[in-house]
Formats: sequence, structure tokens, C-alpha cells
Amino acid sequence: NDRDFDHGNCVADRRQLVNFTAVASTPEFANSTLRMLGTGWRLAGIYRFSSGSPLNITDGVDRALTGTNNQRPNQILADTYKDKSARPLTQWFDPAGFAQQALGTYGNVAYNAFRGPSTSSFDLALSRNLNIHEAQRLEVRAEAFNVTNSFRPGNPATAINSNTFGQIRSSLDPRILQFALRYVF
Repeated sequence: NDRDFDHGNCVADRRQLVNFTAVASTPEFANSTLRMLGTGWRLAGIYRFSSGSPLNITDGVDRALTGTNNQRPNQILADTYKDKSARPLTQWFDPAGFAQQALGTYGNVAYNAFRGPSTSSFDLALSRNLNIHEAQRLEVRAEAFNVTNSFRPGNPATAINSNTFGQIRSSLDPRILQFALRYVF
């Protein structure tokens, strides 16, 4: 019945968030051929960076003998991070940094006390409005998410009884392309 025992970071907490956006439009050209081909294009880019999300390290078993399997272990090393490069299959957490607590007790690790890897992405959109009549137009659009197709690490496994504890074994979405054609009237 200790409310402070589960005091910790919110699941959605991100300490650093950076968003850069830019939009560029082509001018209206005087030459009729160039105006038909080059006027009305718009290129928009977004770069996003986010620090890692809070992670809750657990035993994965009921060591406190309370009937729940989400108890937290003991932290036995001061620095529990191992390889912060966040490449695929890296060992983000050092398994030797944690140990299961004695039976019938709770561990000393706080709720959501650790951070996962940071992520970034670069997205682009290219669009053009084609005027058909005064009140009608056609919009052509192409969008690319994660344009560079970079590996963006997912969070490592957080249960210390898992064979993959602390390893980065997942990733966020790869490059995604989408195209749209919209008739506005």
C-alpha cells in the first residue's frame, strides 16, 4: 500500500522532441509551356527527433509472492546500459546489471526508470494542384515516410527472465510510400 513505490515517469514522456518543417513552392512561370509543367508544385519536408521512451524493467515472474508477474528486480550495477549504438541486435541493457530480488520481497528498481533508444525520421511530400475550372481542381500527391529507409530501433525486451532481455530485436516502420489523387469540386 505504498503509493510512492510505483511513482515514476509517464509512459508517453519524451524529454527531447525536435521537429523541423519546410515547404517550398514553384513560382508561376511566364512561359506557357513551363507554366503548364512547372507551376503549382509544392515540396514539404519534416524531420523529427525524439528521445527514448521510459522503460519498466521487470522480473517476469512473481518473486514477491503476490500473484502478479510485473514486479521489478534489484539493480546491482550503477550503469546498466551496455551498447547505446542502437543497431539491430545490440545489447542495450547489461543483463549483469540486474538480479532477481529475494522471494517475498520487492526489488529496488523504480517504475519506468530507464530509457529506450531515441528515434528520428525524415518524411517528404510532393504535391500539385491542377485547376480544371473555377470551382474544380485535381490534386496529385506523393508522400514518403522514413525517406532514407533508416533503421529506427524499437525498445529492447524488459523482462530479465527473457532470453532476449535488453536486446534490440525490433524496429519502427521502414520506408513507406503513398500516392493520392483527389478531385475537389
